[in-house]
Amino acid sequence: MRIDQLHPTPTAAQPLEIPPKLLPSVERHQGHLKALIASMRTAGIEGDAIDASVRVLIDSYADELTAAIHSMIQEERHV
Repeated sequence: MRIDQLHPTPTAAQPLEIPPKLLPSVERHQGHLKALIASMRTAGIEGDAIDASVRVLIDSYADELTAAIHSMIQEERHV
């Protein structure tokens, strides 16, 4: 899957092939982002609470993505 095939499609997306091994993570975090936006709208959350919520989501994704990339590179070295 390419980044410009995600739904909804990012408006400034350039064609970028997402490795199949990373796709479940990308899709899961895209779902988390949608849910976060919906819950913040429903709760009327604004300002610093938005900043903190997004930071938690991004930090979580960064940790998972970094570990997955390290794993993929290690696997490639042992092939």
